[in-house]
Parts: sequence; C-alpha cells; structure tokens
Amino acid sequence: MFNAVNNQIEVGSKIAVAVSGGADSMVLLNLVLSAKKSKNFELLVIHVEHGIRGEESKRDAKFVQSFCQKHNIPCKVVETDILSLAKAQKQTVEECARNFRRAQFDELINQGFSVMLAHNKNDQAETVLMHIFRGSGIDGARGIVPRKEIIRPLLNFSKDEILEFAKQNNIEFVQDSTNDNTAYSRNFVRSEILPKISQIYPNIVDNLSKFALFCTESENLVNNCIDPLWIKNENNQVVVSKDCLSANSLVVAKVFKKAYNGCGEFSDLESKHIELISEFAFTASNGAVLNLPHGVVVENRNNNLLFYKSSSKGNSNFNFVIGENLLPSGEKIKVSVFEEEIEFKDGVYFVDYHKIPQNAVWRTRQNGDYFCKLGSSGRKKLNDYFTDKKLSLKQRDNTVLLANGNNILIVLGQDISEFVKIDSDTVDILKIDYGQK
Repeated sequence: MFNAVNNQIEVGSKIAVAVSGGADSMVLLNLVLSAKKSKNFELLVIHVEHGIRGEESKRDAKFVQSFCQKHNIPCKVVETDILSLAKAQKQTVEECARNFRRAQFDELINQGFSVMLAHNKNDQAETVLMHIFRGSGIDGARGIVPRKEIIRPLLNFSKDEILEFAKQNNIEFVQDSTNDNTAYSRNFVRSEILPKISQIYPNIVDNLSKFALFCTESENLVNNCIDPLWIKNENNQVVVSKDCLSANSLVVAKVFKKAYNGCGEFSDLESKHIELISEFAFTASNGAVLNLPHGVVVENRNNNLLFYKSSSKGNSNFNFVIGENLLPSGEKIKVSVFEEEIEFKDGVYFVDYHKIPQNAVWRTRQNGDYFCKLGSSGRKKLNDYFTDKKLSLKQRDNTVLLANGNNILIVLGQDISEFVKIDSDTVDILKIDYGQK
C-alpha cells in the first residue's frame, strides 16, 4: 500500500491531500507522511466542512486540524452550508456537495497542486452500480475515471484492506454518522445493495472494478471511431455535424457526451438524454432548441447541432456611463459626447444624449422586453424582432441591450430605437462605439 502511494509522488511536486478524517483519508495521509521522510515535496491538507452534521462536522474539522498541527502540515479548512446552497441551486445535497468539493480541488490544481483522494475499490464498485442504475452507457460504467491532476492511489485496495492497515498501524480516525443514512443514494448502495449481492457473489467488488477497466478500454476504442470533423468548438459553443448520425449508436452517444462536456458540464449524461438528442436531431425544425440538464441547450441549425450553455438565467445589469463601459464578456463599449460630422459605420451608433434616461442599463434580454426599431411606426416584442432578424437562441441570449425598464433603446450589433434617434431638436449627440476588445 505504501508503494502505491509513494510511486505517485514526484520529488519537488505539490501534493494536496483531501482529508475528511475518516479511515480511508487518514490512512492515505499517514502513507503520504511516510513518503515525505524520503522525498522532498510540498504537502497541504484540505478539509471541506459541509455544515451538514452540526457539531459532529466541527468535531471532524478539529480532528484533522489537530493531526496536521501535530505533524506540522499546512491545513486548509473550507466551511460552507451545503443544505442552503443545494436548495438555492436546485440540486440534490449529494450533487451540490460533490460540485463544491470539485471547485475547491480545481482551485488547488490551478495553483499547481496535484490533489490526492482516498477513493478505494469499494467506492469504484458503488460508482459503477449507481451509474448503471441511472441508465449510463459505457462512459459512466467506467466508474471513477482517471484524471491527470487527481491521484487515487488506494483505488485498487478494498475497504477491508484499508481498515486492517489502520488497525495494524494504530491510525486514528473518526466515523461519519451520515454513512448510515440510506436516504443518500450512495449509502443505500453501500449499506443495502452491495452486501446483499455479495451474499451470492462474494467477489462482486473485485468484479465490478475489473468491469470498470474493461469499460475504459471499450471507451477508448469508441473514441478512436470519432471523426475529428464531427465535433469542434466555435465561439463558446460546440458544433456537432449531423454526419455523425450515420455512425454506430455508441459512437453517436459519445459525440453527444463530448459536446455536453465541452459546455463545461461533466456530470453524467444519461441514456434518456442521448435518446432525446438523437430524436431531436432527426425531427426538429431549423432553429428549434432542446434543453438538457444544468442549463445546456442543443439547437438544431441546418446540418449541425449547436451545444452551448444558456446565459439568459444569469441576467445582470451594468450601468450606462459616459466613457468606457466594460461588460463581463470582455466587450468594451465606448460612449462619448460627439461634436464632429457624423460618419456612419458598422459598430458605431449616434443617439440623442438627452433621450437616454439616467437609469438606463446594459443587459441581456428578459421577459416583457419590447423594441421600437428606428424608422418603424410602432413597437413590437423583442423576441418578434429577433425572429425577424433570424437570430438563433444563443444569439438572442448573448445580444447586449441598452434598456430602460423593458423599453429597449439599443440592440447592439443590430439597431437603435426610435426613442433615442437624432432629430431637429437634438442638442447633444452621443457616439457609441461598440465591438472593441
């Protein structure tokens, strides 16, 4: 077991060990400490206190901190309220906790650390079963997938082996009472399903672990069948050519999963979603959209399927000011009082200074917006205007607007409103220069 850990650590590297205080992580930490006696590397312990178990959670954090203090190990404790966070983000507690931990690990990885986790062979078996139960394909049946910056040296050791190692080496650890709560899906698989299966198939944990390796090899074969021309990244979206639909169904499913992951979502895409996308690809009209979990949208566009993250949910307002207006997208909008001869060109707009209300803001679209296009006699719903312009859903979500309430004054990249046009009564003119990076 020591060699499994020691061989994963390079001299001069930065290792962050995720420690809950339980048997697995405390065994891992002790093994890493043993490796440090002969290797020079930077060591950090990270402990995530989810706030789920009240005083017991605080006890675990103090236990980890005390151990680290005794052994002169830097310890980072991250506290949060997962129950409230899960409710606000409309996620299950398990999903929210997993995503939160992943974000903490990613932050350490960005700082140059490799993150070491104490997942074992039993964890792998549980993960494989849970993915199969949810309708996953070969991708999900791989279980816990290797990742370059995430090290899991105990993955080939069973829980019993780890507990025996802790006993023989007098390694102290704490017990998590929620491990007995079968309301959590993983605990139910761990406490109810696997023990019953093992009564008939004693080698179930080993066999599921081997099955995960088989699925990983199969997944690699499927990946080799994907034509690079079928999937590409363009302008914050993933473009999938419908030419892929003639391939084997396993290959098509993998293309869709790659596109989904390319939108920044790494949760498992289930078989029911793959079937929905396939049906959508064959039957949807041009411009139609399909909503997937976690805000990912698929849009049918000619011979392609466009995968992207919807931005309409997080609509933020940014004040309109004279000078440089910097938007979160990186776009710069330069607003200045203009006193020269007007010269019209793309990306430049001229409006009546005094027709722009003081409370006008830059934002993206929202329900109830309307627009009175320059030269028109009346207003129409902004979505109807977008339809006339043949803008895709992604373009509609990302178009920057200058708005006063629901009255749209400028549609950047398209038109200005009748309400802000220059006329014979105009005293001061504003020049709005858009599109600078």
